[in-house]
Amino acid sequence: MNQDGKLFYGWRIVSATFLILFVGLSSGFYTVSVFLEPLQETFGWTRTQISLGFTLSAILVGLMSPAVGVAVSKLGVRKVQLFGAVVVSAGLLGASFLQTLLQYYGIYVIVAIGLASVGIVPSQTVISHWFEKRRGTAMGIIMMGIGLGGMSMVLVASMINDAYGWRWAYRVLALLVAGIVIPLVLFVIRDNPLEMGLVPDGAAVSTSTARDIGGKLNLTVAEAFRTLPFHLTYLITALFSVILGGLTLHAIALLRSYGFEQANMLWSLTLGVSVLGRILFGYLSDRIDKKTLVLASWVCHILAFAAIMMVSGQTLYIGGFVIFYGLSLGSFVTLLPLFVGDRFGVEHFSKLIGIVGLFQIIGLAAGSIMMGKIFDATGSYENGVTVLLTISVISLAITLMIGQPRAAVKGAVAAGA
Repeated sequence: MNQDGKLFYGWRIVSATFLILFVGLSSGFYTVSVFLEPLQETFGWTRTQISLGFTLSAILVGLMSPAVGVAVSKLGVRKVQLFGAVVVSAGLLGASFLQTLLQYYGIYVIVAIGLASVGIVPSQTVISHWFEKRRGTAMGIIMMGIGLGGMSMVLVASMINDAYGWRWAYRVLALLVAGIVIPLVLFVIRDNPLEMGLVPDGAAVSTSTARDIGGKLNLTVAEAFRTLPFHLTYLITALFSVILGGLTLHAIALLRSYGFEQANMLWSLTLGVSVLGRILFGYLSDRIDKKTLVLASWVCHILAFAAIMMVSGQTLYIGGFVIFYGLSLGSFVTLLPLFVGDRFGVEHFSKLIGIVGLFQIIGLAAGSIMMGKIFDATGSYENGVTVLLTISVISLAITLMIGQPRAAVKGAVAAGA
């Protein structure tokens, strides 16, 4: 609440951003699996050819993260997200008129540009600007939009495809983005609370609060790169993404290799638990040191892979994997932007998180390839699980080493002087 008792406008930002990710990001990213078989049946393309379109799109989204961060810094969240929503909607509409494989690849390049612009970087940036004390709770809520949106938009696209065909499924998705996301960006999103005479968490601007904001530690990209904590931060991000990339592609096959016929259901339950992890750890981050929670996330990773290694003796341990990996997945993706803002400030947040996002894509690609090669070489995922456990332990140790940036400490001393 504001000091006058009214609901803080930042919570409207949270609601709008939740829906932007729920519809705008999920419609273009998570629905690709719905169109795999229909496109193959219509055009006779191989699954490898169709999958390549998604792979190119995913890589491009990551590669564009630093550029989107710079654009957000220069133009503001609202303009960048508006551009992204228009491009995603146009791309999905264009996909409904596909005739050739080259057109398919071109469409997904267009969609990738839109997804990068409407998605993670601007969304996390606007929340970081509007909240300080409740930033974790707000971040957890919007990140739930990705998990819930993925499940919901796949269902919507599947229903339209079954009833009217894949071309109309693309058109409905385009209409949803245009009809929901674009108005939200235009009429609700505001870049920062100062535009409305407010400060983070909802107080009227005063001389003292303005001075407090100006005194907070905010490192530029150049300053952050000169600190060890920033390098260690994107290193643990890359390591997390290696694990995520390996499991995202291989989780169902891995679980089935351990004798679980309902592997699809188990993986779905794991993703469901990740939604709980997002909101739980987001809420806790407003009350507990963020580094402590990141360490807890790595402990959850370790327990998850230890459970898998023991599952051959006791099938009950599979519940440990579902719970602990679900929590670790949901917690880390929520804690990462909070940790970056806490350590390096929010003034240049969009550029910093954009750079970190680039290392996420590198890790995702490396993880999926690594698990595939291990299985091809050994005929089993057991060694792969051992590698993932080792990565988790190493990441826990690296996180313990991440302190406050020296540049920030010096700046604080200078400000105090």
